[in-house]
Amino acid sequence: MAAVDYSNKRFLIVDNVKPSRDTLKHLAQSLNAARADTSHHPRHVVSMCKNMDYDIILLGYDLGEGQRNGQQILEELRVNDIISRQCIVIIVTAEVSQAMVLAALEHKPDEYLSKPFAMSELLKRLHRCFLKKHAMANIYTALDNQEPEKVIELCELTLRSSLSHRSECLGIKARQHLELGQYQEAKEIYQAQQNSPNCQWATIGLGKIALMEDELDVAEQYFKAVIEESPRYLSTYDWLAKTYQKQHKYEKAEEILERALLISPRSVGRLKEYADLCLENEHFDKATDAYQKTNDLAYHSIHHKPENALKLARSLVEYSSELEPHDIKKMNTKAFKALAVMNREFTKSEFKIQSHLLSACLFTNSKEQTSARDMLQKAETLLEEKLEEISPDSMVEIAKSFVKLNKKDKAQSVLAVLSQQYPEDLELMNEVDKFSDVPMNKDDKEEAQKALEVGVSLYKEKNYSLAIEKLNDAFKLFPTHQGIKLNLLQVLLVSYETNPGNTAHLQQAEIIIDALDDLSEGDSAYIRFEKLKVKYNQLYEQMME
Repeated sequence: MAAVDYSNKRFLIVDNVKPSRDTLKHLAQSLNAARADTSHHPRHVVSMCKNMDYDIILLGYDLGEGQRNGQQILEELRVNDIISRQCIVIIVTAEVSQAMVLAALEHKPDEYLSKPFAMSELLKRLHRCFLKKHAMANIYTALDNQEPEKVIELCELTLRSSLSHRSECLGIKARQHLELGQYQEAKEIYQAQQNSPNCQWATIGLGKIALMEDELDVAEQYFKAVIEESPRYLSTYDWLAKTYQKQHKYEKAEEILERALLISPRSVGRLKEYADLCLENEHFDKATDAYQKTNDLAYHSIHHKPENALKLARSLVEYSSELEPHDIKKMNTKAFKALAVMNREFTKSEFKIQSHLLSACLFTNSKEQTSARDMLQKAETLLEEKLEEISPDSMVEIAKSFVKLNKKDKAQSVLAVLSQQYPEDLELMNEVDKFSDVPMNKDDKEEAQKALEVGVSLYKEKNYSLAIEKLNDAFKLFPTHQGIKLNLLQVLLVSYETNPGNTAHLQQAEIIIDALDDLSEGDSAYIRFEKLKVKYNQLYEQMME
């Protein structure tokens, strides 16, 4: 492929500077391109790409103040599969800061070109991209069509017939084996490439397999090795954080993401994950700052969601206790502004209810009791009207706010609705159980929560025997923990229902029911317990027939 024929190629040129757009359009026309569209409106680019399959996108990074940038556009195009892998995307920018460059590269443009540049350099980059796209065309098409077996077959054919793009072919082939659950085949590729130049992906792949096989210490060592050797290989930090979370080392997960954000502070997904960990670890100052940054950076991107403003307010509610009164009011202003924008752009009632309740909490913390009462009244009125429209996750958040406002009766009524509607959703019921008033020190609470998470994970995998074993261990350690008993009861019943030969599980279920029989109707778990009792009685009657 000595030369590229552009006569059937469609260009899209995105730049907010007219002379730059005109220069690039003239270049495309001089190449006899089939089409050369231009735009300086970031909000139009995605819709243009939906309506036209472009072959080349020359995408400016800085597209004007208060507008989405090229990185955010590229992320949306990639995440939502709006452009195919055959499309060449070249980021063109005068911005060369490390933060911006690394953020842009995380979304995998084919090339990155800094202004000013010679047209000969752009043509050289284009030519190089076309050579690669041509050589990998069939593989990319199969990837776009989500045909992993075909991708593997085509990679093998390419590897036999050419030395070009060997590393990429091997990486793609290994990822398809992973997707198919063929860990050994993937492992063989990764091990063979692990010590090759620029093959950090192979070590990361071995770490992923170890993580999937619950060899957590092994996974940790692989990811640490990559970070030590290549500290700017940012996805490794995310995988190491996942490993730490699976090990229940949440503070270490927070620390490793903090290191990544020092290198590349503009990754919204990573920033949000970090903020969530800070909140979970009760580092409310860091969480509040990270949610503020998340809310600001996400505004023009696919990450613009109501939860950004809500979590900022939730974190500030907790952080306020550490602040002086004048600082509380100053921070409240930022949260109220974020909530106002959210309420304007996301109109679901459940978001407005959460916003009103969080505002009531913030006003309470700043001693503005009249405003707090007004917001609480608005929330209660809207909740009564729209109760049936509210999602389970929002119900949990609403209950948290009621507890914070010392409205425990309201919180219990919301939780009772959840228990009635979703009694078999163990993950959700674990969230409900966090509201339990059972006295427990912090370490015991953490251990109990770990046990519940392991039990839920095994239950979702339908590994009922091991789930029962783990929950029984937890039950022995925390015999008064209501959530552990209810989860154990549910898994015992499902295990017996799945395999009626497990009569011992039904017998243990009866023991757990006796232990829970003192639950009162005012308890948030009462309805769930009653439903599980009904299920037990049905299974017992079937056994006796």
